[in-house]
Amino acid sequence: MFNNEESSEVKARILKESQGLFIKNGYKGTSVRDIAKASETNVAMVNYYFQSKYNLFEIIFEQALDVLTKKVFETITSDKPIFELIEQWIHAYYDILFEYPEIAAFILNEVSLNPEALTHRIKNRNPYGAFEKIAKRIEDEARKGVIRETPAADFLLNILSMCMFPFMFGKMAMTLMNISRDMYDELIANHEKYVVEFTINALKPCK
Repeated sequence: MFNNEESSEVKARILKESQGLFIKNGYKGTSVRDIAKASETNVAMVNYYFQSKYNLFEIIFEQALDVLTKKVFETITSDKPIFELIEQWIHAYYDILFEYPEIAAFILNEVSLNPEALTHRIKNRNPYGAFEKIAKRIEDEARKGVIRETPAADFLLNILSMCMFPFMFGKMAMTLMNISRDMYDELIANHEKYVVEFTINALKPCK
């Protein structure tokens, strides 16, 4: 048996290699055997520490969701000028989803198969205070004439959908366009700039 220090090291190695494989090959394209080989362990050890591939991915998903929600909530509750805030808000989504591209696909899967569990995960991170603050900020900025009058719920949905969609349907897009992952990543990086520009221009008051 491993001692505690060795066990922690093995678990950390399995998690690290799992994340890399999930990003490279996707959840379905990664097997427990692949994870065992990459982490220089064996299938029995992976199952001993994590029980299943799904549990492994859930741990990685929770870590990524923690990073994403913390970064988004900090951004949207900041006192930065509204257009700078929006740019950093969009960048937060793209930054995390580039690091964890499988997260978008996992969210899509959970929305379809297990929406209650996904809702519970998000509620556990107490999003209400952050979204109430950004809703009030949007209302205040519209009243001051900095932005046009915009329903906060619609705006939040627009940001979320524009940022998540390219990652949710990345594999399909790569197949349809017949391009590599590197080429698609470059396309998405440029698309982020477009989303920022499009969103800010849509908010600017009509002259």
